[in-house]
Amino acid sequence: MDFIRELNEFKIYKGNHTRYEDTYRYKYALPFEKVEDPVGWTIVFQQYWHHSFTISIIYFIIMKALQRFMENRKPFSLRTALVLWNGALAIFSIIGFIRFTEDFIQSLYKHGIYRSLCFSCHPNDVAAFWSFLFAISKIVELGDTLFIVLRKKPLIFLHYYHHAAVLIYTVHSGAEHAAPGRAFIAMNYFAHSVMYTYYTFTAYGRRLPKWVSMCVTTIQTAQMLAGVAVSYIVYRIKTESNLPCQQSMVNLYLAFIIYVTFAVLFLQFFYKAYIAKSGKSKTS
Repeated sequence: MDFIRELNEFKIYKGNHTRYEDTYRYKYALPFEKVEDPVGWTIVFQQYWHHSFTISIIYFIIMKALQRFMENRKPFSLRTALVLWNGALAIFSIIGFIRFTEDFIQSLYKHGIYRSLCFSCHPNDVAAFWSFLFAISKIVELGDTLFIVLRKKPLIFLHYYHHAAVLIYTVHSGAEHAAPGRAFIAMNYFAHSVMYTYYTFTAYGRRLPKWVSMCVTTIQTAQMLAGVAVSYIVYRIKTESNLPCQQSMVNLYLAFIIYVTFAVLFLQFFYKAYIAKSGKSKTS
């Protein structure tokens, strides 16, 4: 119960703690690349972040109901829609990676690992805008499952869990401006740039070599392992030094739980999809 209670405390934003924000400002920014009211949006995230659980549950129920609806029906092709869907998400992820990562790389280059993981991006600058869009995109990406169900493709537990867990953690991190989110967002934007580009080509009907899909899965798995490493580094900073770090312990524990389970599930998927299948094909 203490864990659940602490999830809703957000001490950093209730006067009990100082906020730690980086000072880097982008030299070039488009007129819309800013968050008009960062304090207001932070309050909204804090007050309503728990609805990410509600959205995840509704998402699961609807997809299960839709699967039953499709049981005795022919699968939809949806080729054009799927190409457009994946293409749009690929373009969004590529632009997001380019625009957001400038902030993280500058911090890493000028100040090192500590500041890049323990100080959040400036709340009024470009990186904050793309952080906000990143959070919104986690809701949009639930639509991936709709295409899988309507096309009657295999739907594994990893898919459900990944979408729901990322949504919940992203919204909670946004509510407290968790600084390690800079690394997590940069990694996710990159992984999704590769992943959705790959999906766009396959949806278009292009047959790509097996090693390409292996590379995509390897990048996804590496992202999860890197997430575990980042969380461990932050844990060491928070427990073994007097240095300030903008992330609550409860958010850090949540990151550990999610990234460790992701790493295990993705490694398991990689083994079943490529190593075990390769062994069976050689035997046969």
